[in-house]
Amino acid sequence: MCEMVGAPQGGGMRSTSFLKPALMVALGCVVLSGCGTQNAGAGRSPAGGTVSAAPPSDALPGDDDAELRFLALMTRTAQGCAPDAPEGGGSAPAPEDLPGGEGAPAPRYGPGETPPGVPNAEGEIPVPLDDPAPPGPIRESTGPTPVEPVEEVLLTGVEECDGGEHAERVREAFGNTGTTDYRAMRERLTDLGYPASRIHRMPDRAGVPRVRLDLRVMGGHLALEVTTAGRGVIVEAFGAPETEDVKVTDVRREREPDTPES
Repeated sequence: MCEMVGAPQGGGMRSTSFLKPALMVALGCVVLSGCGTQNAGAGRSPAGGTVSAAPPSDALPGDDDAELRFLALMTRTAQGCAPDAPEGGGSAPAPEDLPGGEGAPAPRYGPGETPPGVPNAEGEIPVPLDDPAPPGPIRESTGPTPVEPVEEVLLTGVEECDGGEHAERVREAFGNTGTTDYRAMRERLTDLGYPASRIHRMPDRAGVPRVRLDLRVMGGHLALEVTTAGRGVIVEAFGAPETEDVKVTDVRREREPDTPES
């Protein structure tokens, strides 16, 4: 169970420095509870209408932090996809309980040895000396290294539900709009609460614009591919590795999206 930290009382100005950690804790609680319920929820259909296609009505007034609004959106969607997610009470998760929070194993010391920085019996503080690594071969630079594509990864049950909710939200927003260029796609997605930094242009497919949305948070894998099609869009959720050095544009899909019809 996780305890949601309440916002400071009094004053009309909300503190971004306070709200962002609070939203991260809330999202971490949902992720943790969802890990235990994804198998149980496999037989359920995604909760429809959890997050509407309209821009969030409870967007933080006067707050220009797009990432903060995005975290609030992701938290609301995740709560709808994790029925057992806590809404309050209990205690906040420990850092080591969050995804990727496993700490390094404690070092082992032999008899008479002390950890670095701790005086020994003679009062001396041992300083660890690491053997220098042997110099590697010098390679001549031949320009930028080409990026190797990475394989798509599987989504968890909760991530599949999240992906379905976001995909439906995007489809509704683009319905009967006839969007035909990347700039218009980007503007509409940012209006929905997706930060511009998470919208990545892809090569056109069958002559129509295509983008990918990076929705990975808290060690997650969720991403969306959005392709214009006729008067609307085709939206598909897929999994990307959780590491930050892998861009969603580098992921090679197991199955390419359907070719949009004109």
